[in-house]
Amino acid sequence: MEITTPNSNSPLPNPLREARRLTALAHAEHVTARLLGGVAVAIRAEGRLPPALQRPYKDLDYVTRRRDAATWAQILERAGYVPDAAFNRLHGAQRLLHYDPANAKQLDTFIDTFAMCHVLDLQDRLPTTGETLSPADLLLTKLQIVEVNDKDLIDTIALLLSHPLGRHSEDVIDLTALAGVLGQDWGWYTTISDNLTKVKERLSTVNLDPEPKETVLARLEELQEALPRFPKTLKWKLRAKVGRRLIWYDLPEEVDEH
Repeated sequence: MEITTPNSNSPLPNPLREARRLTALAHAEHVTARLLGGVAVAIRAEGRLPPALQRPYKDLDYVTRRRDAATWAQILERAGYVPDAAFNRLHGAQRLLHYDPANAKQLDTFIDTFAMCHVLDLQDRLPTTGETLSPADLLLTKLQIVEVNDKDLIDTIALLLSHPLGRHSEDVIDLTALAGVLGQDWGWYTTISDNLTKVKERLSTVNLDPEPKETVLARLEELQEALPRFPKTLKWKLRAKVGRRLIWYDLPEEVDEH
């Protein structure tokens, strides 16, 4: 893996190379910062994505631990990023925004939790090594938006192509890790189930060769069949009785890009 020297203090225009530069800087300071989003999916694919699943990547998204947040912010500023001072004063306990003016890019940092339409507590789920969240958590963060967009559908297809389903491994989409979230929260479960159907519909229109398309379809159907078998908590079962009569998700607040 090529990593730019940690002493560099200018953001790189290539987002994958920039992500690896920042990973090196964090590692040098013993800071845990794990990448999520489309760049994370691309990095985990290790350059093996077919053209139909490649797309431009603009912004970077990270998760860090609360104890590391202040040092991580300092690392970013030394690395050439400009903080959104007003946003960070208001939301800094949960989220930080920084900008790369030279490349017109935004860097978003979530602290301990990833909160959009649903809340994913990552305090005990951040991998101890590597650059990104686990494949299971990348899938959860990609499919937790109720009004999921096309880039997230494409990234999910890419993730399913790059990683088989399994258990107790950081190299697979871990069903045990998924069950720990989806079996406790009917809302999470419902959004993911709905969006997996949308992924399947989108897969039918993607220009993939037959073999990779069949691989993704088989893993997608395996995942859809696994969800109903996840153990469900009493809280999940009680909320399921209410069903869709009550809104089961939050609407994320839009952040203006500078």
